[in-house]
Amino acid sequence: MAERPRQFSEAEFDSHAAAYDAELMRGLAVTGESKDYFAEGRVRWLSGRLRLLGISPKDCLDFGCGTGGGRRWLMEGLGLAHYVGYDPSAASLEIAAGESVGLTNVAWTDEVEKLPVGELDLAFCNGVFHHIPPTEREAAVGAIWKALRPGGLFALWENNRWNPIVHWMMSRVPFDKDAQMLFPHQARQLLANTGFQVVLTEYFFIFPALLKALRPLEAAFCKLPLGGQYMVLVRKPEDSR
Repeated sequence: MAERPRQFSEAEFDSHAAAYDAELMRGLAVTGESKDYFAEGRVRWLSGRLRLLGISPKDCLDFGCGTGGGRRWLMEGLGLAHYVGYDPSAASLEIAAGESVGLTNVAWTDEVEKLPVGELDLAFCNGVFHHIPPTEREAAVGAIWKALRPGGLFALWENNRWNPIVHWMMSRVPFDKDAQMLFPHQARQLLANTGFQVVLTEYFFIFPALLKALRPLEAAFCKLPLGGQYMVLVRKPEDSR
């Protein structure tokens, strides 16, 4: 039998799938928060920006969904009617599928060729591109572009390379050992090279749990490169194919 073509570092997370949460917490522990705090925060921030744009997506591609921890937050936080989770790690998807048994509006795939074509309102991606080799990143963006309908949006969340604490946190996480982070301008250029139009770039997660009283100020600082992560929101032009 012919071997399936390699897809965006597909086996990298197979060996980490079962212990993913525990390994992730080695880095997040310094913040005093769990992964759910960050997952909910990303979706809440994105939801607010979509409301300002007058957009209510009904379906979403979660590109690099891992073990599916973001599915519930995306579906409930954005009011989605349909969710598609893609990850090249079959072991991770096995865990994800086990958490969504019986849900007919949820689909999982580890084959990028099986993603919808030109149908989806929104694509979401968190902390994935620093694991994709630079030579494969344009192909990954191309797969997302192909899945979106004209006018569809892509929310790319990445760890903030400008933030020194992020470097220290990632050094504590086994699966982040060889990660190659993108500066925000590199992420924007990568997306623009495919044809996406940049809507905004914003930074989030400035204050740890010890300073949570200051978190209402984060919105005022969202344009400054201070947060632990940033979001680049882009649009596929209406006249594109």
